[in-house]
Amino acid sequence: MKNIDSLDRWTFGIDTDRLINLVLDGKKVATTSLYEENDLSKENDISILTDINDKSICLIKTKKVIVTEFKNITWDLAKLEGETETLDEWKKEHIDFFSKIDSNFNDNTKVVFEIFEVIEKL
Repeated sequence: MKNIDSLDRWTFGIDTDRLINLVLDGKKVATTSLYEENDLSKENDISILTDINDKSICLIKTKKVIVTEFKNITWDLAKLEGETETLDEWKKEHIDFFSKIDSNFNDNTKVVFEIFEVIEKL
């Protein structure tokens, strides 16, 4: 493995403490972000999950990366995020969040759905 100092660092854009706790409890094993061609994870990438103060929480290994339009996210995928009880609730939360970042966000907007695993708590 690379030196830990050379690994990419990332955190959640909203409700960080709650989402980190879901990751540490094993309930959250995926995340969705807006598609950015130059910032795409690859399978087997290892990153450091941090809190909002940039404190290292754990090492995450990317298991699968799916680039698709938002409308194509199914409940089988969305429930891996461990945040909501229904697909409609998941969609509403993500639409609200992504619309703040991109005012043109819609069902056809490309997103990145990333499945990961915690490989070490720090």
